Amino acid sequence: MKIVELTKEKFEEFADNNQYNNYCQTSNYGIIMSETGFDYSFIGYTSNDNEILAAGMFLTKKIGKFYYAYAPKGFLIDYTDSELLKKFVHSLVKYYKKKKVIFLKINPEIPIATIDQNNNFERTANDNENILEELKALGFKKRKEIKPLELLQPKLVALINLKEYDINNLDKKFRNKIRSTENKGLEIEIADATKIDILYEFVKNMKDRSINYYRNIYNTFKKDNQADLILVKINYEKYLISSKKKVEEEQAKNEELNLKLQKDTSEKVLNEKMNSDKVLEEYKQDVVYATKGLKKENETYIAGAIIIKYNKKISIFIAGVDKNYNYLNPNYFLHNKILDMYKDEYDVADINGIANDFKEDSKFAGLNKFKFGFNPTITEYIGELDIIISEWKFKLVEQNNLLSAEFTKKKE
Repeated sequence: MKIVELTKEKFEEFADNNQYNNYCQTSNYGIIMSETGFDYSFIGYTSNDNEILAAGMFLTKKIGKFYYAYAPKGFLIDYTDSELLKKFVHSLVKYYKKKKVIFLKINPEIPIATIDQNNNFERTANDNENILEELKALGFKKRKEIKPLELLQPKLVALINLKEYDINNLDKKFRNKIRSTENKGLEIEIADATKIDILYEFVKNMKDRSINYYRNIYNTFKKDNQADLILVKINYEKYLISSKKKVEEEQAKNEELNLKLQKDTSEKVLNEKMNSDKVLEEYKQDVVYATKGLKKENETYIAGAIIIKYNKKISIFIAGVDKNYNYLNPNYFLHNKILDMYKDEYDVADINGIANDFKEDSKFAGLNKFKFGFNPTITEYIGELDIIISEWKFKLVEQNNLLSAEFTKKKE
Protein backbone atom coordinates (compact mmCIF):
# COMPACT_ATOMS: atom_id res chain seq x y z
CA MET A 1 0.00 0.00 0.00
CA LYS A 2 1.26 3.50 -0.77
CA ILE A 3 0.49 7.21 -0.83
CA VAL A 4 -0.22 8.60 -4.30
CA GLU A 5 -1.36 11.92 -5.72
CA LEU A 6 -4.75 11.56 -7.37
CA THR A 7 -6.29 13.37 -10.28
CA LYS A 8 -9.33 15.52 -9.58
CA GLU A 9 -11.51 12.97 -11.39
CA LYS A 10 -10.19 9.97 -9.44
CA PHE A 11 -10.57 11.79 -6.14
CA GLU A 12 -14.12 12.92 -6.82
CA GLU A 13 -15.14 9.44 -7.96
CA PHE A 14 -13.88 8.03 -4.66
CA ALA A 15 -15.39 10.88 -2.60
CA ASP A 16 -18.84 10.44 -4.13
CA ASN A 17 -19.09 6.97 -2.60
CA ASN A 18 -17.58 7.70 0.81
CA GLN A 19 -19.87 8.06 3.83
CA TYR A 20 -17.91 11.04 5.16
CA ASN A 21 -17.99 13.11 1.97
CA ASN A 22 -18.77 16.80 2.42
CA TYR A 23 -18.43 20.06 0.52
CA CYS A 24 -15.05 20.83 2.14
CA GLN A 25 -13.61 17.64 0.67
CA THR A 26 -14.11 18.78 -2.92
CA SER A 27 -12.04 20.36 -5.66
CA ASN A 28 -14.33 23.39 -5.46
CA TYR A 29 -13.34 24.05 -1.87
CA GLY A 30 -9.68 23.56 -2.76
CA ILE A 31 -10.01 26.18 -5.51
CA ILE A 32 -11.58 28.63 -3.07
CA MET A 33 -8.91 28.13 -0.42
CA SER A 34 -6.16 28.53 -3.03
CA GLU A 35 -7.28 32.16 -3.26
CA THR A 36 -6.57 32.60 0.47
CA GLY A 37 -2.94 31.46 0.51
CA PHE A 38 -3.25 27.65 0.44
CA ASP A 39 -2.09 25.08 -2.07
CA TYR A 40 -4.31 22.05 -2.49
CA SER A 41 -3.80 18.50 -3.67
CA PHE A 42 -5.65 15.19 -3.78
CA ILE A 43 -3.88 12.46 -1.84
CA GLY A 44 -4.88 8.82 -2.00
CA TYR A 45 -3.83 5.63 -0.28
CA THR A 46 -3.91 2.67 -2.63
CA SER A 47 -3.58 -1.10 -2.42
CA ASN A 48 -0.99 -3.04 -4.41
CA ASP A 49 -3.50 -3.37 -7.26
CA ASN A 50 -4.15 0.41 -7.22
CA GLU A 51 -7.53 0.32 -5.48
CA ILE A 52 -8.08 3.56 -3.56
CA LEU A 53 -8.61 2.74 0.12
CA ALA A 54 -8.55 6.27 1.54
CA ALA A 55 -8.17 9.80 0.22
CA GLY A 56 -8.38 13.46 1.05
CA MET A 57 -8.29 16.95 -0.35
CA PHE A 58 -5.39 18.42 1.61
CA LEU A 59 -4.52 22.09 1.96
CA THR A 60 -0.96 23.20 2.69
CA LYS A 61 0.23 26.62 3.75
CA LYS A 62 3.52 28.17 4.79
CA ILE A 63 3.87 29.09 8.44
CA GLY A 64 7.18 30.77 9.16
CA LYS A 65 9.87 28.81 7.33
CA PHE A 66 7.83 25.62 7.34
CA TYR A 67 4.41 24.33 6.28
CA TYR A 68 1.33 22.80 7.81
CA ALA A 69 -1.26 20.55 6.15
CA TYR A 70 -4.98 20.55 6.75
CA ALA A 71 -7.71 18.13 5.68
CA PRO A 72 -10.88 20.22 6.14
CA LYS A 73 -13.62 18.15 7.79
CA GLY A 74 -11.28 15.17 7.83
CA PHE A 75 -10.03 12.75 5.25
CA LEU A 76 -12.22 10.15 3.55
CA ILE A 77 -11.66 6.73 5.05
CA ASP A 78 -13.44 4.02 6.98
CA TYR A 79 -12.51 5.33 10.42
CA THR A 80 -13.73 2.11 12.02
CA ASP A 81 -11.04 0.11 10.19
CA SER A 82 -8.31 0.52 12.80
CA GLU A 83 -5.56 -1.12 10.77
CA LEU A 84 -6.29 0.91 7.64
CA LEU A 85 -6.50 4.12 9.68
CA LYS A 86 -3.18 3.39 11.36
CA LYS A 87 -1.37 2.64 8.08
CA PHE A 88 -2.84 5.68 6.33
CA VAL A 89 -1.89 8.10 9.12
CA HIS A 90 1.65 6.71 9.40
CA SER A 91 2.09 6.96 5.63
CA LEU A 92 0.75 10.52 5.61
CA VAL A 93 3.22 11.55 8.31
CA LYS A 94 6.12 10.12 6.29
CA TYR A 95 4.84 11.74 3.10
CA TYR A 96 4.47 15.21 4.62
CA LYS A 97 7.70 15.04 6.59
CA LYS A 98 9.56 15.03 3.27
CA LYS A 99 7.66 18.17 2.27
CA LYS A 100 8.69 20.21 5.37
CA VAL A 101 5.21 19.95 6.86
CA ILE A 102 5.48 20.21 10.64
CA PHE A 103 1.93 19.27 11.62
CA LEU A 104 -1.27 17.92 10.10
CA LYS A 105 -4.69 19.21 11.15
CA ILE A 106 -8.04 17.46 10.74
CA ASN A 107 -11.57 18.08 12.03
CA PRO A 108 -13.62 15.04 10.92
CA GLU A 109 -17.35 15.46 10.49
CA ILE A 110 -17.95 12.44 12.70
CA PRO A 111 -20.69 12.76 15.35
CA ILE A 112 -19.65 11.51 18.76
CA ALA A 113 -22.55 12.80 20.88
CA THR A 114 -25.82 14.71 20.93
CA ILE A 115 -26.78 17.51 23.31
CA ASP A 116 -30.34 17.74 24.62
CA GLN A 117 -31.20 21.44 24.85
CA ASN A 118 -34.49 20.54 26.51
CA ASN A 119 -32.94 18.52 29.32
CA ASN A 120 -30.29 20.72 30.91
CA PHE A 121 -27.98 20.17 27.91
CA GLU A 122 -27.45 16.53 28.78
CA ARG A 123 -24.76 14.96 26.62
CA THR A 124 -25.32 11.48 25.19
CA ALA A 125 -22.26 9.88 23.65
CA ASN A 126 -22.20 7.21 20.95
CA ASP A 127 -19.76 4.53 19.82
CA ASN A 128 -17.88 6.97 17.59
CA GLU A 129 -15.98 8.12 20.66
CA ASN A 130 -13.89 5.00 20.02
CA ILE A 131 -12.70 6.64 16.78
CA LEU A 132 -11.48 9.63 18.78
CA GLU A 133 -9.50 7.32 21.05
CA GLU A 134 -8.04 5.57 17.99
CA LEU A 135 -6.89 8.90 16.57
CA LYS A 136 -5.35 9.92 19.88
CA ALA A 137 -3.51 6.60 20.03
CA LEU A 138 -2.03 7.39 16.62
CA GLY A 139 -0.64 10.68 17.91
CA PHE A 140 -3.41 13.18 17.25
CA LYS A 141 -4.00 15.73 19.99
CA LYS A 142 -7.10 17.83 20.55
CA ARG A 143 -6.71 21.53 19.99
CA LYS A 144 -7.86 23.49 23.01
CA GLU A 145 -10.82 25.65 22.13
CA ILE A 146 -9.71 29.11 23.20
CA LYS A 147 -13.17 30.59 22.98
CA PRO A 148 -16.55 29.15 21.96
CA LEU A 149 -16.90 28.98 18.16
CA GLU A 150 -13.17 29.67 17.60
CA LEU A 151 -12.34 26.44 15.82
CA LEU A 152 -11.88 26.36 12.03
CA GLN A 153 -15.11 24.35 11.78
CA PRO A 154 -17.79 24.27 14.50
CA LYS A 155 -17.56 21.36 16.93
CA LEU A 156 -21.24 21.67 17.87
CA VAL A 157 -23.71 22.09 15.04
CA ALA A 158 -27.47 22.40 14.72
CA LEU A 159 -28.84 19.81 12.29
CA ILE A 160 -32.45 19.74 11.16
CA ASN A 161 -34.25 16.78 9.60
CA LEU A 162 -35.89 18.57 6.67
CA LYS A 163 -38.36 15.77 6.03
CA GLU A 164 -39.81 16.33 9.49
CA TYR A 165 -39.58 20.12 9.64
CA ASP A 166 -42.92 21.78 10.22
CA ILE A 167 -43.43 25.23 11.68
CA ASN A 168 -46.45 23.89 13.55
CA ASN A 169 -44.15 21.72 15.67
CA LEU A 170 -42.17 24.68 17.00
CA ASP A 171 -42.74 26.38 20.33
CA LYS A 172 -45.79 28.67 20.15
CA LYS A 173 -43.93 31.90 20.94
CA PHE A 174 -41.20 31.06 18.44
CA ARG A 175 -43.77 30.03 15.85
CA ASN A 176 -45.72 33.25 16.30
CA LYS A 177 -42.55 35.29 15.87
CA ILE A 178 -41.94 33.63 12.52
CA ARG A 179 -45.56 34.04 11.41
CA SER A 180 -45.59 37.70 12.39
CA THR A 181 -42.96 38.33 9.71
CA GLU A 182 -45.43 37.34 7.00
CA ASN A 183 -47.33 40.58 7.64
CA LYS A 184 -44.26 42.80 7.37
CA GLY A 185 -43.93 42.73 3.60
CA LEU A 186 -40.88 40.48 3.74
CA GLU A 187 -40.00 38.52 0.62
CA ILE A 188 -37.32 36.04 -0.44
CA GLU A 189 -35.21 36.67 -3.51
CA ILE A 190 -32.97 34.06 -5.14
CA ALA A 191 -30.21 36.41 -6.25
CA ASP A 192 -27.10 36.06 -8.40
CA ALA A 193 -23.44 37.04 -8.05
CA THR A 194 -24.14 40.68 -8.85
CA LYS A 195 -25.77 41.02 -5.41
CA ILE A 196 -23.02 39.50 -3.28
CA ASP A 197 -22.19 43.05 -2.20
CA ILE A 198 -25.63 43.28 -0.56
CA LEU A 199 -25.00 40.16 1.51
CA TYR A 200 -21.49 41.33 2.35
CA GLU A 201 -22.85 44.39 4.15
CA PHE A 202 -24.65 42.04 6.55
CA VAL A 203 -21.69 39.71 7.24
CA LYS A 204 -18.51 41.78 6.82
CA ASN A 205 -18.06 42.30 10.56
CA MET A 206 -18.64 38.64 11.45
CA LYS A 207 -15.42 37.18 10.05
CA ASP A 208 -12.09 38.39 8.74
CA ARG A 209 -13.01 37.75 5.12
CA SER A 210 -13.12 40.01 2.07
CA ILE A 211 -16.04 40.30 -0.31
CA ASN A 212 -14.01 38.35 -2.88
CA TYR A 213 -13.95 35.33 -0.57
CA TYR A 214 -17.74 35.14 -0.50
CA ARG A 215 -17.92 35.88 -4.22
CA ASN A 216 -15.54 32.96 -4.85
CA ILE A 217 -17.55 30.66 -2.61
CA TYR A 218 -20.74 31.45 -4.47
CA ASN A 219 -19.32 31.42 -8.01
CA THR A 220 -17.23 28.26 -7.55
CA PHE A 221 -20.02 26.12 -6.12
CA LYS A 222 -22.70 27.73 -8.29
CA LYS A 223 -21.13 26.44 -11.50
CA ASP A 224 -22.07 22.94 -10.31
CA ASN A 225 -25.45 24.19 -9.03
CA GLN A 226 -24.26 23.67 -5.47
CA ALA A 227 -24.80 27.19 -4.13
CA ASP A 228 -27.65 29.68 -3.77
CA LEU A 229 -27.65 33.31 -2.68
CA ILE A 230 -30.81 34.04 -0.69
CA LEU A 231 -31.78 37.63 0.15
CA VAL A 232 -34.62 39.01 2.24
CA LYS A 233 -36.18 42.30 1.23
CA ILE A 234 -39.04 44.49 2.41
CA ASN A 235 -41.71 45.16 -0.18
CA TYR A 236 -43.06 48.40 1.32
CA GLU A 237 -46.21 48.47 -0.78
CA LYS A 238 -47.08 44.95 0.37
CA TYR A 239 -46.09 45.91 3.95
CA LEU A 240 -48.40 48.93 3.91
CA ILE A 241 -51.40 47.04 2.52
CA SER A 242 -50.95 44.23 5.05
CA SER A 243 -50.48 46.64 7.97
CA LYS A 244 -53.58 48.67 7.13
CA LYS A 245 -55.62 45.46 6.95
CA LYS A 246 -54.29 44.36 10.34
CA VAL A 247 -55.15 47.77 11.84
CA GLU A 248 -58.72 47.49 10.52
CA GLU A 249 -59.13 43.96 11.88
CA GLU A 250 -57.69 44.80 15.29
CA GLN A 251 -59.65 48.07 15.47
CA ALA A 252 -62.90 46.13 15.01
CA LYS A 253 -61.84 43.64 17.71
CA ASN A 254 -60.88 46.50 20.00
CA GLU A 255 -64.25 48.19 19.61
CA GLU A 256 -66.03 44.93 20.41
CA LEU A 257 -64.00 44.64 23.61
CA ASN A 258 -64.92 48.22 24.50
CA LEU A 259 -68.59 47.31 24.30
CA LYS A 260 -67.96 44.09 26.22
CA LEU A 261 -66.24 46.02 29.02
CA GLN A 262 -69.38 48.09 29.58
CA LYS A 263 -71.11 44.90 30.74
CA ASP A 264 -68.21 42.78 31.96
CA THR A 265 -65.33 44.34 33.89
CA SER A 266 -63.69 41.07 34.82
CA GLU A 267 -59.92 40.77 34.83
CA LYS A 268 -60.05 38.44 31.82
CA VAL A 269 -61.87 40.95 29.60
CA LEU A 270 -59.75 43.81 30.88
CA ASN A 271 -56.57 41.91 29.96
CA GLU A 272 -57.98 41.14 26.52
CA LYS A 273 -58.67 44.84 25.98
CA MET A 274 -55.20 45.88 27.18
CA ASN A 275 -53.57 43.29 24.93
CA SER A 276 -55.65 44.47 21.98
CA ASP A 277 -54.58 48.07 22.67
CA LYS A 278 -50.96 46.96 22.56
CA VAL A 279 -51.36 44.96 19.36
CA LEU A 280 -53.29 47.79 17.70
CA GLU A 281 -50.51 50.25 18.51
CA GLU A 282 -47.92 47.86 17.03
CA TYR A 283 -49.93 47.57 13.80
CA LYS A 284 -50.24 51.36 13.62
CA GLN A 285 -46.48 51.63 13.98
CA ASP A 286 -46.14 49.16 11.11
CA VAL A 287 -48.25 51.51 8.97
CA VAL A 288 -45.91 54.37 9.88
CA TYR A 289 -42.77 52.34 9.06
CA ALA A 290 -44.24 51.11 5.77
CA THR A 291 -45.37 54.59 4.73
CA LYS A 292 -41.97 56.10 5.42
CA GLY A 293 -40.23 53.30 3.58
CA LEU A 294 -42.49 53.59 0.56
CA LYS A 295 -41.73 57.30 0.29
CA LYS A 296 -38.02 56.55 0.03
CA GLU A 297 -38.04 53.39 -2.08
CA ASN A 298 -40.18 50.37 -2.89
CA GLU A 299 -37.72 47.73 -1.60
CA THR A 300 -34.97 47.41 0.99
CA TYR A 301 -32.69 44.41 1.48
CA ILE A 302 -32.32 43.48 5.14
CA ALA A 303 -30.87 39.93 5.37
CA GLY A 304 -29.23 37.21 3.36
CA ALA A 305 -27.38 33.90 3.27
CA ILE A 306 -25.22 31.70 1.09
CA ILE A 307 -26.45 28.12 0.95
CA ILE A 308 -24.17 25.28 -0.11
CA LYS A 309 -25.92 22.17 -1.44
CA TYR A 310 -23.98 18.91 -1.39
CA ASN A 311 -25.56 15.51 -1.90
CA LYS A 312 -28.70 15.43 0.25
CA LYS A 313 -27.59 18.11 2.70
CA ILE A 314 -27.76 21.88 2.68
CA SER A 315 -25.49 24.07 4.80
CA ILE A 316 -25.99 27.70 5.71
CA PHE A 317 -22.44 28.77 4.93
CA ILE A 318 -22.95 32.33 6.13
CA ALA A 319 -26.00 34.37 7.08
CA GLY A 320 -26.45 37.90 8.31
CA VAL A 321 -28.99 40.68 8.86
CA ASP A 322 -29.14 44.45 8.92
CA LYS A 323 -29.51 45.03 12.65
CA ASN A 324 -31.42 48.26 12.02
CA TYR A 325 -34.34 46.04 11.02
CA ASN A 326 -34.22 43.54 13.88
CA TYR A 327 -37.71 44.67 14.90
CA LEU A 328 -38.97 42.87 11.78
CA ASN A 329 -37.33 39.56 12.83
CA PRO A 330 -35.72 39.00 9.41
CA ASN A 331 -33.50 36.18 10.69
CA TYR A 332 -36.56 34.16 11.73
CA PHE A 333 -38.16 34.75 8.35
CA LEU A 334 -34.95 33.85 6.46
CA HIS A 335 -34.26 30.58 8.28
CA ASN A 336 -37.85 29.36 8.13
CA LYS A 337 -38.02 30.09 4.39
CA ILE A 338 -34.73 28.28 3.79
CA LEU A 339 -35.94 25.18 5.61
CA ASP A 340 -39.22 25.22 3.70
CA MET A 341 -37.56 25.84 0.33
CA TYR A 342 -35.22 22.86 0.47
CA LYS A 343 -37.15 20.23 2.39
CA ASP A 344 -38.57 18.49 -0.68
CA GLU A 345 -35.22 17.92 -2.38
CA TYR A 346 -32.82 17.60 0.58
CA ASP A 347 -32.78 15.55 3.78
CA VAL A 348 -30.73 17.55 6.29
CA ALA A 349 -30.02 21.21 6.96
CA ASP A 350 -26.93 22.36 8.84
CA ILE A 351 -27.83 25.78 10.25
CA ASN A 352 -24.27 26.14 11.50
CA GLY A 353 -22.45 26.26 14.79
CA ILE A 354 -23.67 26.26 18.37
CA ALA A 355 -21.48 27.82 21.05
CA ASN A 356 -20.47 25.37 23.78
CA ASP A 357 -21.19 27.98 26.44
CA PHE A 358 -24.77 27.36 27.53
CA LYS A 359 -24.88 29.88 30.39
CA GLU A 360 -27.80 32.29 30.25
CA ASP A 361 -25.45 35.28 30.61
CA SER A 362 -23.13 34.09 27.83
CA LYS A 363 -22.66 36.52 24.95
CA PHE A 364 -23.62 33.58 22.71
CA ALA A 365 -26.90 32.93 24.55
CA GLY A 366 -29.01 34.79 21.97
CA LEU A 367 -27.40 32.95 19.05
CA ASN A 368 -27.92 29.57 20.70
CA LYS A 369 -31.50 30.31 21.76
CA PHE A 370 -32.40 31.35 18.22
CA LYS A 371 -31.11 28.09 16.73
CA PHE A 372 -32.63 25.99 19.51
CA GLY A 373 -36.00 27.44 18.49
CA PHE A 374 -35.98 25.40 15.28
CA ASN A 375 -35.82 22.13 17.26
CA PRO A 376 -32.52 20.92 15.79
CA THR A 377 -30.48 17.94 16.81
CA ILE A 378 -27.45 19.44 18.52
CA THR A 379 -24.61 17.27 17.28
CA GLU A 380 -21.10 17.17 18.69
CA TYR A 381 -18.36 16.28 16.22
CA ILE A 382 -14.94 14.88 17.09
CA GLY A 383 -13.41 18.35 16.92
CA GLU A 384 -10.07 19.71 15.80
CA LEU A 385 -7.07 17.41 16.03
CA ASP A 386 -3.39 17.93 15.23
CA ILE A 387 -0.63 15.42 14.75
CA ILE A 388 2.81 16.95 15.13
CA ILE A 389 5.31 15.74 12.56
CA SER A 390 8.36 17.68 13.79
CA GLU A 391 8.31 18.54 17.50
CA TRP A 392 11.21 21.02 17.52
CA LYS A 393 10.00 22.88 14.44
CA PHE A 394 6.49 23.01 15.86
CA LYS A 395 7.83 24.47 19.13
CA LEU A 396 9.85 27.04 17.19
CA VAL A 397 6.76 28.17 15.32
CA GLU A 398 4.76 28.22 18.56
CA GLN A 399 7.39 30.28 20.40
CA ASN A 400 7.28 32.88 17.66
CA ASN A 401 3.49 33.20 18.11
CA LEU A 402 2.90 32.11 14.51
CA LEU A 403 0.25 29.57 15.51
CA SER A 404 -1.76 32.20 17.35
CA ALA A 405 -1.51 34.57 14.39
CA GLU A 406 -2.66 31.86 11.99
CA PHE A 407 -5.54 30.30 13.90
CA THR A 408 -6.98 32.94 16.22
CA LYS A 409 -9.92 34.71 14.68
CA LYS A 410 -9.50 38.43 14.22
CA LYS A 411 -13.23 39.01 14.35
CA GLU A 412 -16.03 37.27 16.18
